[in-house]
Amino acid sequence: MKIVKPPKLNIGDTIGIVASSLPLLPSFRENYEKGKKVIQELGFKIKEGETIGKIRWWAAGTPKEVSEDINSMFADKNIKAIMAQTGGYSASSVLEYLNYELIANNPKPFIGMSDVTNFHLAMLTKCQMVGFHMDDVLHINQHFFKTFLMTDKPAGIIRPLTEWEQWREGKAQGHLIGGNLHLLTNLIGTPYFPSLEFFEGAIFFWEEVGEPLHNIARYLTHLKYAGVLDRISGMLIGKITYIKPPREKEIIAPDVKELVLEVLKDYKFPIMSNLDFGHFTVNIPMPTGIKVSFDTAKKQLNFLESPVI
Repeated sequence: MKIVKPPKLNIGDTIGIVASSLPLLPSFRENYEKGKKVIQELGFKIKEGETIGKIRWWAAGTPKEVSEDINSMFADKNIKAIMAQTGGYSASSVLEYLNYELIANNPKPFIGMSDVTNFHLAMLTKCQMVGFHMDDVLHINQHFFKTFLMTDKPAGIIRPLTEWEQWREGKAQGHLIGGNLHLLTNLIGTPYFPSLEFFEGAIFFWEEVGEPLHNIARYLTHLKYAGVLDRISGMLIGKITYIKPPREKEIIAPDVKELVLEVLKDYKFPIMSNLDFGHFTVNIPMPTGIKVSFDTAKKQLNFLESPVI
């Protein structure tokens, strides 16, 4: 699969903001306005989509309304990138209404994480387009925004912001594919999940929030049964936060490292964990389809190409 990279951003460009999952709730407003200010301080203009201000259940409109907002952002020649205001729960219902031919003919960075995993994988599958798994409008890191979106030079070696961990020793090189673990697993068997061939030699990355350990085991086992884990050359694990305890008080649960290594015991690929991406953390961008290498002994992640041209 040849990966489609969008053009890099330049000062003065306009960035569109959409509520692609959760609506802009009153409790989000303060951080949302701060995020808009950061975008403007970086030198960009802003255009808010029709979904900003709409509320329907746990979404910013019906799936069709949300898709129309996203489609219109891709159709607008003045919009050079699209940012999700935050994640949520409803993105998978939007996928069937997106105009993938329109998106493929107007490649732009689509930026966000968590529920936005659905859009990244769907656009990769349908349009072969890079997905920008990184901070949304509510949480923007200016340095990473500039490094990954405003230059066509590879980001190179990224320094850890916290203590990264070696869970299985080794080195690996390949293209990135991943996102939120339970969301990407939910897409298996749909038209929006990449073919197994795309996982050949890939670096699989994932993060998770608010799940019990037995669910994390289920998701990894699902990936095993689907043949994904047979293909990859390495695994990068981000932050795993708010792990729910078992309902049954008598159960003695393993720690997350023990669990993951048990599920993955039949594989030899290297694993590095606790990287700086996921929920409630600064997100090092993990652009899907882009080549990286990593070395667990050195706790080193190296971006070998730029996600933009």
